[in-house]
Amino acid sequence: MYADSLAPANSGFDLNSDHRGWNTLPPSMAPEAGSSIHDELDSLQREKLDLHNQLFEAAQIQRKLSGPRLLRHGDLQFASEVFAARFLSGDFITFSKSGSRVFAAHGDIAGKGVAAGMWFTNLAGLLQSYAQPDSDPAIIASEVNRHLCYLRPIAPFVTGFIAQIDCESSELTYCNAGHFPPLLLHADGSSELLQEGGPLLGAIEDARFASAALLLAPGDTLVAYSDGVLECANAAGEEFGAERLLETVRCTEGQSAHTKLMMLLAALQDFANGTPLRDDVSLTVIQREAR
Repeated sequence: MYADSLAPANSGFDLNSDHRGWNTLPPSMAPEAGSSIHDELDSLQREKLDLHNQLFEAAQIQRKLSGPRLLRHGDLQFASEVFAARFLSGDFITFSKSGSRVFAAHGDIAGKGVAAGMWFTNLAGLLQSYAQPDSDPAIIASEVNRHLCYLRPIAPFVTGFIAQIDCESSELTYCNAGHFPPLLLHADGSSELLQEGGPLLGAIEDARFASAALLLAPGDTLVAYSDGVLECANAAGEEFGAERLLETVRCTEGQSAHTKLMMLLAALQDFANGTPLRDDVSLTVIQREAR
């Protein structure tokens, strides 16, 4: 009824015919219409390819801003990896070395995909500018928090684990700003969670942050992770979870930091068994070699 009311008389369309499509067009119109649609499809394909290339370049920039995937100084080893659930990652990991000290940060920008990825560069730049060899992680967290609060309500909330490691003394000073507490597995099999710090970044303008320090003993392994690791699900909807993460880390005893990282990622992949990622997945492994 609605279509009949829109079709003018002598339009060339037979709305009651069972043979609709290009055969209902006057012969002089079919080539022009076909050419127009073909050109439009080509244009859309080119735009899609251009967008894909731009996203790929943005992902490469993220990787470069993250610093090295592998780093070693003395008997300390550092390894990290990030997998984006949607094009660009909202998780960030950065390493930088100055003398005998290594600055490390592992965090999660609220949201996923391009929106979260756009803030990646901003966060990476802030962290690198504050990553001086003698910088207190709590002060770094406070400065980043002040910057994000200034940009509210545009800026997203961010969680972050920020650490300075003295590779000569093996002392690690950290501030956990609302991030999932990294797991520290000791050589004797005991474990603890690194929770000292403060709230997530960008939420409370005058938030207070605190640092804590500890010594990495020979054989100790620290694993920082994002919520995408714990929430990695299989086809039955079961999540990987913190307990399974701890047991997997225990099974990597005696391996290098890089091998432990690969084994953790393999365990996640086996557990998911083809189920798509719900969120970005990121892991950092910091290890002191056993003597």
